[in-house]
Amino acid sequence: MLNSNTTILVVILTSLVTLLPLSTNKAFINEVDAEEPQQLSTSMLHDIITVQNTSMSVPAPNARANNQSVPHQIVVALPIRDDGKIWVGTATFTASKPIEVEVEHKYDPKVIPDIRHGAPLIGKWIDNTTRIALSPMTIFSNTPVTITNTPISTGSFIFAGSALVFHKTDGQQFTVTYTLDATAKPLTPK
Repeated sequence: MLNSNTTILVVILTSLVTLLPLSTNKAFINEVDAEEPQQLSTSMLHDIITVQNTSMSVPAPNARANNQSVPHQIVVALPIRDDGKIWVGTATFTASKPIEVEVEHKYDPKVIPDIRHGAPLIGKWIDNTTRIALSPMTIFSNTPVTITNTPISTGSFIFAGSALVFHKTDGQQFTVTYTLDATAKPLTPK
């Protein structure tokens, strides 16, 4: 005859065997874990993305369109969506060299800013056509690590925008490891 502790243990183990496969099933939790988010097309993206990845930078394909004499190095963690939604989430990262984090925003002002007010920092997305306003987060640049005394970038942040990019302007290649959890949300109608 089983005592009550054995019965509880059997119930717990049975529950774990039943629920564990469901908790790791991407369809069950409506999330995607991408090996290479740079390869994701916007049509493959879900509304909830949880990613942990290590990526090596590539030259930004839009250098000529943005009048860059040296092609910037980038890792696109979250691309611009084509469904009008924006990304809202959190990220933590560490990079092999000092880099910037950039949150990009689709830029299509209803009223063109005048000279007195000025315009935000703008450029073109990697498709060379979509206009974007850039929010570079330079707070993470040149963070020395005491153990190795090597300047790297590392940090955690909350973001909201059309895309998320790790970026280096001097053309030096870098590696970045990051974890992000983001949700695509529709813009509130005005």
